[in-house]
Amino acid sequence: MKTDIISSWEKNASEWIKVIQDNKIPSRKFTNKAILETIANLGCKNFADIGCGEGWLTREINKMGVQTVGFDAIEDLIEEAKKKDSGSYYVLTFEEIIKGKSIPNAPFDAAVFNFCLYLEEGLQKLLENTLKSISRNGSILIQTLHPFFLIQNGLAYKSQWLSDAWKGLPGNFEDGHSWYARTFENWSEILSTLKDVKITYQEVVNEDEKPISLIIKIKKLS
Repeated sequence: MKTDIISSWEKNASEWIKVIQDNKIPSRKFTNKAILETIANLGCKNFADIGCGEGWLTREINKMGVQTVGFDAIEDLIEEAKKKDSGSYYVLTFEEIIKGKSIPNAPFDAAVFNFCLYLEEGLQKLLENTLKSISRNGSILIQTLHPFFLIQNGLAYKSQWLSDAWKGLPGNFEDGHSWYARTFENWSEILSTLKDVKITYQEVVNEDEKPISLIIKIKKLS
């Protein structure tokens, strides 16, 4: 994760917590429902929520009776998660996973990256090393903004760095970090490098039947 991403999240952690608690992001009505339904259909016994933020998804998965551990790079978000839940939470960065650090409490039946993959370089290695912490026939789920976002915002349809991840969100955010937006083709290119997996895609739409997010399922075959 680029340094400016971590710095921006550290500055905006308390504001993000308020936005999530107050349910101020309208699209979450659709994206939350979609990821929870996908997770429920996996039938897992233990789960890793990587990039868990203040832990809302970790708590919801725990309510399903699935033992879930939350991980995030931002200490303030992990501390907030611990206040709300007696479950296990750890400070862990993507860089640490990329460099080969073991994910605590592994192996897991599945892991999720829910709207937290901002990096350009290192994504393949991040996923490869996370797969090492997933049991046989387990899965990694990724939910990300649908590539249609680029067209919807009048941008060229190409993978590119965008300047402010907080832009368009309700809340008093500052020092927005850059993030890497990928086309559908670019996602497919990265995922095709993973070995012994099956990749499936689910497109999440809003009330206007316009795509708002993409859920990628990486099923481990060995």
